[in-house]
Amino acid sequence: MKARHFFGIIAAAPFLASLWALQSCAGQGGPLGGGIDPGLSAAFLALLPAAQKDAAYIGATGCTDNGCHGGRDEEVVYHQWIDTKHASVGTTCESCHGPGSVHRDGPAEDNILTFPKITSAVVCAQCHGKVYDEWRLSQHSKLITSPIMSAVQNPSTYARNSRCVSCHSGLWRTQIDEGGVDVPSMSNAEVQVIANNTLNDVPHTASCVTCHDPHSNTDYLSDDGKQVQLRHSVFNADTTEIGPGMPAATFTRFNQICAQCHNGRGANPADSALTSGTARPNMHDSNQFNMLMGIGGVEGSGPVIRNTAHANIPGQCSKCHMPDSRHSFTVSFDKGCNPCHTAADAAARTSVVKQEIVDKLYALRNRMNSWALATFGDEDMWEYTATITGEGKTPPNQTLVPIQVKRARHNYYFVLRDKCFGPHNFPYADHLIRIANENMDEVFASSASMPGRDAGMTYERKMAILLSDLERTKRAGWSEDE
Repeated sequence: MKARHFFGIIAAAPFLASLWALQSCAGQGGPLGGGIDPGLSAAFLALLPAAQKDAAYIGATGCTDNGCHGGRDEEVVYHQWIDTKHASVGTTCESCHGPGSVHRDGPAEDNILTFPKITSAVVCAQCHGKVYDEWRLSQHSKLITSPIMSAVQNPSTYARNSRCVSCHSGLWRTQIDEGGVDVPSMSNAEVQVIANNTLNDVPHTASCVTCHDPHSNTDYLSDDGKQVQLRHSVFNADTTEIGPGMPAATFTRFNQICAQCHNGRGANPADSALTSGTARPNMHDSNQFNMLMGIGGVEGSGPVIRNTAHANIPGQCSKCHMPDSRHSFTVSFDKGCNPCHTAADAAARTSVVKQEIVDKLYALRNRMNSWALATFGDEDMWEYTATITGEGKTPPNQTLVPIQVKRARHNYYFVLRDKCFGPHNFPYADHLIRIANENMDEVFASSASMPGRDAGMTYERKMAILLSDLERTKRAGWSEDE
């Protein structure tokens, strides 16, 4: 595999206390930002390979001597690092990779902290304690194991073709996608090594270096114009590469730092795609950017309001989800929504649109249930086949399911899988539900809900039922794949 070497700084400095003299972030005596766990220095030490335990510090020039990581090539990591803030505050190669004397005397991957463990957020946490604490609260710090285990069992499908690991493994994205590796040329064994390293060494969906290049400044600034060494842009209004039916090799490398993963995986509303793909929804359950930009649903008759100010604001996702660079990625009305809305206004608007979308989604679900009950004697039979099978039932022949129902269920899951229920893009979500109902009108005259189904039904109960559809479809998809 051809990948750029990953020696250098990873966004922070360790304080190494035990085996060597204490070295801290730029010599300042400890982590920046506070909130750091007392055990993180020990956690950093635990990352180091055994052969590095007795090493001594040699300084940055020790890494560039003899042409190893120096030279005059501007692509060499050392020369890229010189212009970064890390260099200006004295965070050098050994601050993150550990002492280098043993590696200098006999360069090998087992005597310096490198892939895979160098991608651990623990490395960055030695200085960036506050950000690390926030990140640990986020879903990025967790790992959904099914896609990674599937890549071990079937590398061709889940790594080389569908590229599931590109978004489910922070290590894969850093080492392979950002390293410029030619994925189709990778062997099964190479795929399996990285997948197993993800499971065993760095079990995170995304860590610090997934989004930030630790070695160099980049052309991509934060929404407020700061150089934070982002690997990709925080804004992109050109959705061509994530449009309907685009291949995984394209949409997993889309140049928007959040939308690389938070897109619908080539969501395709064309009748041909809805007819050929009936096992599960053809949009991934992370289609937030598609909803934000208004692409991927069955749109039917117009006019279509494709997107709103939320799609065009500087920073797009990061504007609302990362106020003050908060890495828990949760929206707060007081900061994430200003200056466009006051906290009270944002809370009120969110409540109204979520209530409306949940009510309409639930009513659409009832209509599809009623159609399935009248047609097949079972209200689940409008669903995708993997979900029906997951319920222990036998799905109907999909040629008996009219295209109108297939369009309606596509839009139902498109809105549902966004998981926002309106605030990302209320006009588009509302339009898709209307089109779904128009399609149901063509095959099922009754517009009423199933008898007694809505009586006394609270918003919370409707939401719980919708989310249960989301979860069972997700589970059924993975169980079928595995």
